[in-house]
Amino acid sequence: MTISYEFNQEQLNKFLAIPREAGIKGFKYIAAELWGSMRKESPVDHGALAGSWQLTKLGDFEYKVVSDKTYALAVATGSGVFGPIGQPYQIVPKTKQCLHFIWQGKEIFAKSVWIQGMKPNNYIGRSITKTESRVDEFVRIALKECGA
Repeated sequence: MTISYEFNQEQLNKFLAIPREAGIKGFKYIAAELWGSMRKESPVDHGALAGSWQLTKLGDFEYKVVSDKTYALAVATGSGVFGPIGQPYQIVPKTKQCLHFIWQGKEIFAKSVWIQGMKPNNYIGRSITKTESRVDEFVRIALKECGA
């Protein structure tokens, strides 16, 4: 899952109005803040999701925050498969005669199982909001570091 976020025009204008070197630094700080916030705001069961977020620089003003966990979006948006989000849904085998799994230390074979749907956890939105609230701070820090 890749998080895609574009600055609104007002936020972008703040970076365009300062020296390029400071803009590059400030943008780097914002990308790092979003990455750290995604790690912090991700719900923790085993910690796999929180630890999966990677930050990659694609250009001076372009970074990518990505997770290889296929369930990252379902955690954020909730799951109900084809029914209402948060409602139970049935899982049936697609290619075999039965499902096979270990639950509470017991080996289970079943024709189908009902799973409680997951309510949404807007950790992505919280991360973006937290990062947006710090844009002015990062611009000031970058300007100070560049002597502007």
